[in-house]
Amino acid sequence: MRTLFSAVLAIALASGIACAQDTFVVTGTAIPAELLKLNYGSLPTSVRAFDLSICNVTANKQSVVSSEIYQALAKSNAGLQPIGRQIMLAAILRNQNHSIASILNLVLNSATGVLSVLGAAKTKLPPGVLAGAALGSLSAQQLITNLRPVLTADQVEKFENQVLEPALVLDGGSCAERTVFASTAAPKQQTKSLSFHVR
Repeated sequence: MRTLFSAVLAIALASGIACAQDTFVVTGTAIPAELLKLNYGSLPTSVRAFDLSICNVTANKQSVVSSEIYQALAKSNAGLQPIGRQIMLAAILRNQNHSIASILNLVLNSATGVLSVLGAAKTKLPPGVLAGAALGSLSAQQLITNLRPVLTADQVEKFENQVLEPALVLDGGSCAERTVFASTAAPKQQTKSLSFHVR
C-alpha cells in the first residue's frame, strides 16, 4: 500500500513539474507612434501598440487564447492594460468620425438644408445668391466626402490580419507575429520592449 501511495505521489509530482513549464514565450517591441498614426489614424496618447512574437516552446501543437496573453502581459508590466481587438477597432473607427473633415461635412450638410429652406421660402435674398451658396455647399460636401480619411477595406483587412485574434494555434517550435494594443497610465513613460511567458 505504501509503494502504491509513493508511486501515485511521484506521478502527481512529475505531472505538476511538467505542467509548470512554460508553453509560450512572448517577446515584443513598441510600434512607433508615427507608424500607428499612418496605419490607424490618430489614437489617444495613452494608447501604445506592440509587435509581439509568440513562440510555442513545446514539441506539440498548442493553442492559446488572447485573454491568457493579455493577463500575462498585465502581470509582467503593471503599467500596461491590454485592449481587446474589437474594442480597439471600434475606437479607431469612432475616432475617425470625429475628424475635422467629418465635422466640416456635417456643417455643410446643415448649411445645404438651411439654404434649401430659404430658397423655398419667399425671402428678400436674390435667387442667384441662394442658388450659388447651395451649389457651393453641395460641391464642397462632395469634395470632402471623397477626401475624408476613412479606414479602407485594405486597412481593415490589415488590422484583422495583424492584431491578436481571440485564439491562436501554433505548431511545436513555431512562432507568430501579432500586434497588441495597451493603455498606459503614464503616457510619457515609454516601454520599448516586452518579454513574458504564458503557462
